Amino acid sequence: MLRRNIRLRREYLYRKSLEGKERLLYEKKRKIKEALEEGKPIPTELRNEEAALRQEIDLEDEHTAIPRSTIDDEYANATERDPKILLTTSRNPSAPLTQFVKELKIVFPNAQRMNRGGQ
Repeated sequence: MLRRNIRLRREYLYRKSLEGKERLLYEKKRKIKEALEEGKPIPTELRNEEAALRQEIDLEDEHTAIPRSTIDDEYANATERDPKILLTTSRNPSAPLTQFVKELKIVFPNAQRMNRGGQ
């Protein structure tokens, strides 16, 4: 378990660093795109990379132009499918609690009921 946590932490930090690099690249492309649209000269710090960045700008569309985060994106598919809801009760729920949970299952579609027990 400890090795797994270490590996997950390392992967998280690696993905976070990649996102930082992607954000810098996006900012450079945005500056070049603004300069081209306004007819201004390209900033001096980007002149060496201008040809490669221009080529990447030409290949982008609306889906690939903006960098997307892959970390902690648990709501990415929220519009595509219903969330799974788990309604938990105590080990030995009382009759009113059982009735309340049944009503909640009607309120929330796609909900499941489960006694916590020893979990």
